[in-house]
Amino acid sequence: MNATDSLLIPLAVLGMGVTLALSIVPFVPGPAIIWAIGTVFAVLDGFQRATPAAIIIMTLLMVIGSTSEIWMPALGIRSKGLSCLSTVGSVIGSIVGTFLIPIPLLGTIIGAIAGALLVELARGREVRRAVQAGRSVFQLYLIGIVVQFVTGFAMFVVFLVSLWMTG
Repeated sequence: MNATDSLLIPLAVLGMGVTLALSIVPFVPGPAIIWAIGTVFAVLDGFQRATPAAIIIMTLLMVIGSTSEIWMPALGIRSKGLSCLSTVGSVIGSIVGTFLIPIPLLGTIIGAIAGALLVELARGREVRRAVQAGRSVFQLYLIGIVVQFVTGFAMFVVFLVSLWMTG
């Protein structure tokens, strides 16, 4: 192991681990950052430890994780009865909640639920339907976190296996 390996490997693994932990935070594109760390490492290392095959697999996983907002509706996962306006209200509420309630994750979740709830109530919907929109926002938020975390974790494992196999 040369000096570059002894410095790059721990930095890459630490960076990926921290990013994986942060992938549950809203607006942190975990899979994209993990992919970038792995790809930069591979380029700097001349694809000796992180093989081209590992980078290809990581790229596919990154695309799956980063585009979940596109393919999840096709599976019926993201719809759950939310109107377009409720979704917009949820996004705006999550941003406002993040700043008004500066407790990590909690402010974002409360804001997202409140945003969807308020939009449904403003549209003249009944309280039961507004509460259902809030519940759907919470469920969809959790599903999104799981998708981001699982794809990020899989990418991390692929990277570690590549290091182990070429070590």
